[in-house]
Amino acid sequence: MPVLRWGLALAFLLCLWTAFALPALGIILAIRRPPALPDGLGVPVDGRIGASRLERVGADAAGPGLWHLHLDGSPAQIGWAHGALAGHLTARIEDDLLAKLPVIAPSFLLRHALLGSIGLLTRSLATEVRSDEHIALAAGAAAMVAFHDHHRRILPHYSRSLQYHALHDFSHLLIDHPLLRLPNIGCTAVAVRGSASADGHLLVGRLFDFEGGTAFDDDKVVMTVRPEQGLAYVSVAWAGMSGAVTGMNAAGLWVSINAADTRRTRLCGRPIVLAAREILSTCRTISEAEAVLRASPVFVSAAVVVASRSDDRAVVIEVGPSGCALRAMADDRLVVANHFDAAAWDGDAVNAQRRREGTSTRRAGRAATLLTRDGQTAADLLALLRDRRGPAGEDLGFGNRGTINAWIGAHLVVADVSAGVLWVCEPAHGLGRALAFTVDGPLASPPLPAHADLAVEAAQARSWAAARDAVRRHLAAGEAPAATELADLLTGNPRHYEAHWLAGLAERDPAKRRRHLDAALSLQPAYPAEARRIASDLAATPATAEAGR
Repeated sequence: MPVLRWGLALAFLLCLWTAFALPALGIILAIRRPPALPDGLGVPVDGRIGASRLERVGADAAGPGLWHLHLDGSPAQIGWAHGALAGHLTARIEDDLLAKLPVIAPSFLLRHALLGSIGLLTRSLATEVRSDEHIALAAGAAAMVAFHDHHRRILPHYSRSLQYHALHDFSHLLIDHPLLRLPNIGCTAVAVRGSASADGHLLVGRLFDFEGGTAFDDDKVVMTVRPEQGLAYVSVAWAGMSGAVTGMNAAGLWVSINAADTRRTRLCGRPIVLAAREILSTCRTISEAEAVLRASPVFVSAAVVVASRSDDRAVVIEVGPSGCALRAMADDRLVVANHFDAAAWDGDAVNAQRRREGTSTRRAGRAATLLTRDGQTAADLLALLRDRRGPAGEDLGFGNRGTINAWIGAHLVVADVSAGVLWVCEPAHGLGRALAFTVDGPLASPPLPAHADLAVEAAQARSWAAARDAVRRHLAAGEAPAATELADLLTGNPRHYEAHWLAGLAERDPAKRRRHLDAALSLQPAYPAEARRIASDLAATPATAEAGR
């Protein structure tokens, strides 16, 4: 018996060591020494450091405006100004990300293991970052430490910054993990030219969906960057982002990224946001952008939209660890969601599953329908990317992930690539006014108007989500939701399938339950798996007459 007790004790200690020490080792191994920086990078005065500045533009009685960050100089000067001027916004972003962590990984051990695993995976991440990128990241981190950083207890800011620039990639490595509750994705992009465009200009637009927190939308930043070497560009992202997800350069080259998924992944590689920024700062044509992507050892798949003024066309470069394929416009139109369409990926089972089980195919189909008319304008593309109806125009309420704009977008941007102008929407979720920018900064031209849904979002979206979450919690605990919660759920968003699904699950009367579940199925659940679950709930409900009828 003593031998058994000692054996059990040792096994228990080994489990504890595995659970705590290995992830801690991963976190330690993720720490990287930053490169040396020059002295005398400056102190912010009235929102300026040298030629760099942070300002709020466009704010008036009609809208909140947007943050504009202009960065000018060497990589060290650009990084330092970014961290010093916009560090308070970066801190808000980090606050939101950390607040999301318990939702993604509900238990402490799971969060510890997740952070440790990311640390282990990122041991070689620094080798995939160019020297000028290292300097910019290190300078931004040093400025954060000097002026703003209140999360240094987690990990030194330079190491955190490296990991944040791979956030997009790691989230898609882990998206199917059974223990994690990662948000689903829903980015959509479109482009037109020639007869499909009102004046023949090359137009492009994208909705960037990301559920990292409200600060990504509320505090989005339009950055105009004038590097010491390379092309000037404008990038729409958030504070702390030295890479790019949406932008256009002085040569008239647009780039934006949509997440995708294919069979092969790498455990680490070059973050796609850094490859996108490299394109903006160095490339003038589609072929040059394609060369950058082919030379980048990415570790997840992405659909990269590239539109070129000099080439007068747009393409999507579908890139992943197993290859790269280019899909051209068809009939002067291009639609991109979150799956690959090029023939090179026909045999990829993971891409096929994304098309079959996700929302990507539905959103792409709806966008293609809305693009059929010739003579599209920038305002038309804006309306398309705000659309929340079903494939045939059905009213599905708000927040249905199977629609183009499910009100989870962090930014919505449309651009006239031929004219070198882009419009960036104020909050929320691309519904606010669209302010005009070029690579030189904001334009004085009138904004494109806000959508009527902006008032609906402000009045109903959060209260309805609160009612939905409350009903979910009650049902998960085996409790009956309050009548007021069910009423708020159904009246706040009566055309949303989940309102009726949850109301049906809460209903004890079989006939009323069936009525709600039938309605839920008719209102087009976002994911096929949800439709199957609702159908299963319906099949398990007895077909008895409703009491009193």
